[in-house]
Amino acid sequence: MNTVSLAKRVLIVDDETDICLLLSGLLRRLGYQPTCAHFIEEGRQCLSAQKFDAIFLDLNLPDGLGFDLLPSIKEGQTEAKVIMISAFDGQAERRRATEQGADYFIGKPFTRRSVEMALQTIEV
Repeated sequence: MNTVSLAKRVLIVDDETDICLLLSGLLRRLGYQPTCAHFIEEGRQCLSAQKFDAIFLDLNLPDGLGFDLLPSIKEGQTEAKVIMISAFDGQAERRRATEQGADYFIGKPFTRRSVEMALQTIEV
C-alpha cells in the first residue's frame, strides 16, 4: 500500500543567514519543508502566499520586532504554531512572547535537541 505523506511546512523568519541555513537544514533532515524570510515584510508575503504548520520567528528583525508579525500570523494562519527565537532569553521576553500568542520560546544559541523538543511540545 502506497501512502504519500506531505511534509509539514515551516516558515523561518530570521535576519541571520547562518541561522536560516542551520535551521532549514535541520528541519529538512527531520522531514519538514522549510521556507526562509529575513524581514517582517518578507514574512508577511510568505504568510499570504501559503499556509504553514509552524513558524520560527526571531524577536529582533531589521524592520521591527517579531511581536509585530504575531497578530498577522494568529489572524491568517490560525492553525500555525509559533516558536519565538531570540538571543534575548529573559523572563520578560518569554512572558511577552507567550502573552502575545507564541506557542513556544527558544533562546539562541539553540541546539538540535531544543528545536526537536519545541516541535514535539507544540505537536507539529
